[in-house]
Amino acid sequence: MYTRRPGLRGTSCGLARRAGAACVEFTVAGLVFFILILGTFEIGRALTVQHLLTNAAREGCRVGVLQGKSSTQITTAVVNRLADQGIGAAVASVQVNDGSADASNAQSGDEITVKVTVPVSKITWLPFTNYIDGSLYLNSQYTLRRE
Repeated sequence: MYTRRPGLRGTSCGLARRAGAACVEFTVAGLVFFILILGTFEIGRALTVQHLLTNAAREGCRVGVLQGKSSTQITTAVVNRLADQGIGAAVASVQVNDGSADASNAQSGDEITVKVTVPVSKITWLPFTNYIDGSLYLNSQYTLRRE
């Protein structure tokens, strides 16, 4: 025996209502999933850039530990290394024994520290970076002793 549920005239109306509910559920769940995926990509990008900054600072230190190399030469080596890797907005600074002296005047055994900074808004892959203010930075530093 066939019994009808009250309020439904045939099966097409009930399926149409369920399809609408499924569409709304998919939109909400899809939005949450999409945000999680974008967040995962951005964290991966930030970790990659952090590693590239550290590597560039290390290479700058390796240039700086050689006798006769100036802070300008070290900074140029760091900025060129990062530009080769697609990071063009980085700022590098060189310190000798935690001071602001030029590296060309450093003596044997002095610490050469290279610090590299890049704004997050310049390295993100997200299309809406105009909402990120300029106060978020990725930083890295490396220190070696002059030979």
